[in-house]
Amino acid sequence: MDQEIQMPSARMVAEAMATLLAGKLADQAASEIVLSREEAALCLGLAEGIAESLAHEAGETD
Repeated sequence: MDQEIQMPSARMVAEAMATLLAGKLADQAASEIVLSREEAALCLGLAEGIAESLAHEAGETD
């Protein structure tokens, strides 16, 4: 059973992160927001994906 794991696109991850952060920021009375490890991982994954994409577009490789 060779199932190819399909990664979400950067757009899908960005939309998920925007939804997550909009929900957290919707409470105007809250002076702080708290992210779970999963939520923080989502944000980190998006930031790393954007950096990787920009580096690829610029022709940079590690």
